[in-house]
This record gives sequence, structure tokens and C-alpha cells, in this order.
Amino acid sequence: MVVAVIPVLYPATERTFQNNGLGGLPDAIACAVTEKRNTPGGYYLEMDYPCNGLHFSDLAPERIIYAAPAPGKSPQPFYIERITEAIDGIVHIEAPHVSTQMQKLVTYGIHSGTNIQGMMYNFFYRARQLGQTVEFWATTDITRSSSVTFSKPIPCSIMDAFLGTDGSVLDVVGGEFEFDKWHVILHNQRGTDSGIEVRYGVNMTQLDAETDASDLVTAVLPYWKGRVNDTDTVVYGDLCASSNASAFATLRAIPFDATQKIGSDSQPAKDQVTAAGRAYINSAATSELAMSITTSFAPALIGDRPLYLCDTVKVVHPDLGVSSTAKVVETRFNVLTGQYESITIGSIRKSIVDTIADIIKK
Repeated sequence: MVVAVIPVLYPATERTFQNNGLGGLPDAIACAVTEKRNTPGGYYLEMDYPCNGLHFSDLAPERIIYAAPAPGKSPQPFYIERITEAIDGIVHIEAPHVSTQMQKLVTYGIHSGTNIQGMMYNFFYRARQLGQTVEFWATTDITRSSSVTFSKPIPCSIMDAFLGTDGSVLDVVGGEFEFDKWHVILHNQRGTDSGIEVRYGVNMTQLDAETDASDLVTAVLPYWKGRVNDTDTVVYGDLCASSNASAFATLRAIPFDATQKIGSDSQPAKDQVTAAGRAYINSAATSELAMSITTSFAPALIGDRPLYLCDTVKVVHPDLGVSSTAKVVETRFNVLTGQYESITIGSIRKSIVDTIADIIKK
């Protein structure tokens, strides 16, 4: 059953959301929440509101719109950041999720250890030491038996410390982030296998598929680096091609640091380094073409099971040669109707051999 939850307006200082605040916004013309997987700034609300609406005069930057982000999910706080000038008696409101405030909190530090949750806390602690008010806290179900290092020696935002590309929590240990009000949750795997099949001719209303070879790698040059007799030493292996490299016109090679895989305690032989490179290139998904898929479907035709960000679904489109499982990487939820407007499914991978075979066949 579809349940719509009326968005409610609150003062910027509200934290408990136990009353009606400044009032509900049932007269909003449109209201939608977008959430993108592991994307800084990718969680936000947009609303169109009439200038003659009941609470038009109460809308102001930093005030909070409290709205549901997905079917059956508890409402979340979104801070009003931008209000456009009125056009034809309607204003457009942009309100990022409260977690986006971590982009305006500065931290730094190099943290090493096996307690991932404690290391994440250190970024908050350092930000507080700098005199900032930090209301966020973090938990995770990810554990490590060996030490890892989050490295942000140059000041950066807390958001970059968590979801940045170099030395961040996401870069070092992976996982999938969830933001529940001021609670930051790092899941080893956020979603579940939904068991839902999105099939052309049944419940699929649209599918756009894009095959991308920009990140394709079909060979690596492995190397090991370490200290031997107080001297920096590098041991190179042979160039290792993937098992499907011959299906592509030219090799696409990158360096591969095999130090962590081999261990840094003693200098390895060249054959060991080569073996590590060969094992990596034949197991890594980088040697396959990436296919990004955006699909829409009729929610009424997929059953009662709700679908959420990071869940996996099976996408089947025989004419495009698509039959694979993939994660939900973006959702856009209509708060007023209680239904999704769109769902984006991405990172389906297809082997080069299969792709070339399909081209020849067609």
C-alpha cells in the first residue's frame, strides 16, 4: 500500500521532531528526494511551493523540511539552502540532507589501526578540537584484522575524509554509507538482494544502456617496493595480460602495486611479483566493459517488496543482450505521492568476448 507522508517545516534548531514545528506543507506543488550511493552532496530534497501557500512566509534558508526519503522510511531533515525568485507564483526550493553539513566542517589527520569506528570518530574529534560544533556520530559493521590507514594530512572537510577519493574511509575500506539524521552509518553492504526482476515487456517502462571502455584495463605491470638493508628497493614482475586481452585491439596497461598482497617483510623473487600481477588481472573487473543502465518500471508490477538504495535487482532485456544483477545506485522519491519517480541501476559488467560476439552476431 502506498503511503504518502506530508513534509513538515521546522526551525533550524529542531532536533527531536516530536511536534508539528512551523507546520505541514500539504499545499506543496511538488516535492521529491534524490539519494545517490556513496556520493558527496548526492542526498537532497527539491520542492515547488506556491507564493500564496499557507507557510510561504515561513520558508527561509537553514530552516528544515522533514520528509520521507523512500517508501516506508522514517522522515529525514533537509536544510533549506536555496529559494529561487518567484516565477508565475511558484518558488523552487533546494534543501540538501543534514549530512551535507559535513562538507562545511574541517578536519585532518592520519589514523592507523583496526578499529574502523574509532578511527572514523577521530575525524569528528579533531574537528571539535578546532572549535567547531559537530553533532554527527558514526557506527560501522566493518572490522579489520590487520591495520589500515586513513590519511588526510592536509585540512579537508569531514565529508571528504569519509567519501573522498584518496586516503578516505571509503577509499581505504570500501563499504556503503547511509545517513540517518546526524548518524553516519558505514555498512559493509547496505542493501539486500531484492529478488525483484525488471524485465522488458513486463514491468520495464524505459531502459537506457551505455557501454563504457574508458576504465578498461587488460594488462598490469606488477611491482613490489620496500626497504632492504636500509635501501629503498623495487622488484618488477613481467607484464601480465588478462585472459581476454586478445579480444581487444590493443593492450591497456597500468602499474600494479603488489606489495600489500605479497607482504613487505622480505624482498620477493621476480616470479612472485609476476604471479601476484597475473592473479589480480584475471580476477579484477577492470578487464571487463562497464555498462551503466538507467531503468524505469511500474512499481505496481514488482510486488509488495519495497526497493531501496544499494539493493540488487535482476535486469532482463533480451534485445539489448542484458541479463544481469546490479545495484540500485540512485533513487528519486516523490514525497507527495509516496512513490518513486525513477530508479537508476548501474555498474553491470559485460565481458569483452561476449560483447564482440554480440556485435558479430548482429
